[in-house]
Amino acid sequence: MKTQRFSHLSRVLTTIVMLVMLMSLTGGNVPANAAASQASYIVQATSTDLAVSLVEKCGGTVTSRLSIIRAVAANLSDVCVAQLRLEEGIVSITPNGTVKSSESSKPGDKEKAKEIEKAKEAEKEKDKNKNKNKNVPAADFPNVVGADVVWGQNVIGSGVTVAVLDTGLGNNLPALTKTVNNEEGRIVAWKDFISKKNKKPIDPNGHGSHVAGIIANSEKGVDGEWNGVAPGVNLVGVRVLDEQGAGTYETVISGLQWVLENKDQYNIRIVNLSLVAPVQSPYWADPLDQAVTAVWAEGVTVIVAAGNSGPDAMTITVPGNNPYVVTVGAFTDNFTPADWNDDYIAPFSSAGPTLDGFVKPDLVAPGGHMVSVVPNDSVLAKQYPENQLKSNYFKLAGTSQATAVVSGIAALIISKNPGLSPDEVKMRLTDTALPWVDVTTNEALYSMWQQGAGIANAPDAVFAADVSGVANAGMDIQADLAGTTHYEGYSYYDEATGTFHLYDPYADWAGGYGEWNGAYAPSAGGRGAWAGGRGAWAGGRGAWAGGRGAWAGGRGAWAGGRGAWAGGRGAWAGGYTTWAGGRGAWAGGRGAWAGSTFTAPGFIDSFSAGESPNASLSTATISYFLQDQ
Repeated sequence: MKTQRFSHLSRVLTTIVMLVMLMSLTGGNVPANAAASQASYIVQATSTDLAVSLVEKCGGTVTSRLSIIRAVAANLSDVCVAQLRLEEGIVSITPNGTVKSSESSKPGDKEKAKEIEKAKEAEKEKDKNKNKNKNVPAADFPNVVGADVVWGQNVIGSGVTVAVLDTGLGNNLPALTKTVNNEEGRIVAWKDFISKKNKKPIDPNGHGSHVAGIIANSEKGVDGEWNGVAPGVNLVGVRVLDEQGAGTYETVISGLQWVLENKDQYNIRIVNLSLVAPVQSPYWADPLDQAVTAVWAEGVTVIVAAGNSGPDAMTITVPGNNPYVVTVGAFTDNFTPADWNDDYIAPFSSAGPTLDGFVKPDLVAPGGHMVSVVPNDSVLAKQYPENQLKSNYFKLAGTSQATAVVSGIAALIISKNPGLSPDEVKMRLTDTALPWVDVTTNEALYSMWQQGAGIANAPDAVFAADVSGVANAGMDIQADLAGTTHYEGYSYYDEATGTFHLYDPYADWAGGYGEWNGAYAPSAGGRGAWAGGRGAWAGGRGAWAGGRGAWAGGRGAWAGGRGAWAGGRGAWAGGYTTWAGGRGAWAGGRGAWAGSTFTAPGFIDSFSAGESPNASLSTATISYFLQDQ
C-alpha cells in the first residue's frame, strides 16, 4: 500500500508563506475584506467535534455537522483556512463549490417524428384496452430489462424502501404517492436540505420525480402494465438539489448522513444518486465518495450514475468512480423495445476506466427516451413543453434514468431476497448481466469499460439460483474508511498500442472485451445481441423458463479466453491491489488524454498526493439529457 498525503510540516510551511504574503502587502495587517470575505468548505478532522472546535477557534461558522465523514461544512475566511492548515488534527479542507445542472438540448426532428409515430400507435392501442387507463402513456423500459417477467412471479418490490436523493418528489403525482392498490401514504418520509420550510414533498425542478417514477411508478399505461420497474416499493424523498438542479457537497453529504440515521426506521435498503461531480482526487480522498462508501458499509445498496460525459474513455464522474457502489451506464433500445439487435450504448454514457484504474460502469440499463412523471409546474415542464406527453408524463434521456432502472431492479432483488448485503446485490446485478456480443463470433462489441458486465437482466438477477459469492471481494471497506488501506483497479493505457488493458494476471482476456482503443463505435462494425438475443425470456415477454440463454457455451468460458464469465464477471471482478498513486490507467497524462484536465502537472501531482478536490470543480449536478437516443 502507498497512501500519500502532505505532511504536517508541508502544511505549516505552505501556510506560513501564505500569511507572510498577505501581511507583506498590507504592512503587517490582514486586509479587512480578506478577513470578512468567506467561502464554504468541507473541513475534515480526526473527529467531528474537533472540526467544530477548530473552525470556531479561527472565527469560522459551522453550517452542518457531517459526522458521516468526521467533518463539518463551514464558512471560512482565507485567514481561517490558513490557520486551520496549521492544526495537527485537520485531515483535509475541501471547497464546497456551488453547482449547475448539466447541459441539455432539444430533441431533433428525426427523434420527434418517432415520438409522434409512437403516440399514434399508443392511441390505437388505447382502443384495444377500454378498461385500462386511457390517459397514461406506456413505458417500455420495464419490459426491456424483463421486469414484467419478475412481476409475473408476484415480486414487485414490496417491503423495500428506496431513498431518492435529488431535486425532490412531486406530492401531487399519484404515480409516486399511491400504492398499486391506489392507497395514499407511499412516500414514507421527506427531508429537505435546500429549504427547511418545506415540510411536505416538493419538486420545483422535476428531475427527482422523473427518476423516482422510473423506479417506482405504480400507474399502469395503455398497455396494461406498470410504468415503474418496482411499483411495490415505498419512497423516501431527500431534497439535495434546488429548482435548477444545483447543490453542493454539503447538501448531498447531509442527505446521505440523514439516510444512515433513519434507514432502520423507514427500512431504507437502496439509495439512488442520479447526480454527478467531476473527479479531482482518488475516490478515497473525495468527501462525497467517502460518504457513499460509509452508506454502503452500513448495509444500504447505493446505485449511482456513470455520468453523461461520454463516449470518451475516463469520463466516469463522482460518485460513479467509487469502486464499491453500483455504477450505471446507459444504452438505448433505438425505439424498438422488442428488438435487441439494433440497441447501442448511448454516446453520452460515460466510460471507464476510472482514474484509479477501476473498470466502470458496472453494467448498463435503458437510458434513452425514458417516459416518466414530472409536476406540470416544474422547471423542466415549463422550459421544455415539447417533451411533455399526456397527463404529467415527460421524456428525458441520461444515465440518471438508467440508474433509476437499476435501482428498481435492486429493489426487486431485495424484495425476493431480503437478507442480501449490498455486495451480494451488486454480485447478482453484474453476474447475471448480458454482455453485448457478436452472435456469429461471440466477441464483445463493446469493451468492459463501456458496457461493464452488460445489460441489466431483472429475471436472472432476482431468481437465479447459481449466483454465489460477493462483489468487491478482497477489499476491506472498513480499512478504506479508516484511511489505513486504499485500492486501485487493474486498468491501464498502453501508449505503444493506443489501447486499454488489464494488468497481469488478467492481461490475456480474449474476445475484444478486455481491450479497447477508446473509440466509441462497436467493434467489428456489428450490432450483435445481448448474450444471444434476450436470453431467458426471448420469444414472448412472460415466458420465463429459468434459463439464461446461450452464448460462448452458456455463460461459460469467454470466447476461449481466460477464466469463466460465471462466478463474478470472470476473474477480473475480484482483482484489486492497494493504492499506489496511479498504476498507468492515467498516470503521465499522455496518449488518449493529451491536452485534457488530467494531463495538467498540478492535477497529476495533487491526485498522486491524494489531495481533496479543487476549489472551482467540487460540484455535483443532475445527469440528464433532453434529446432522444
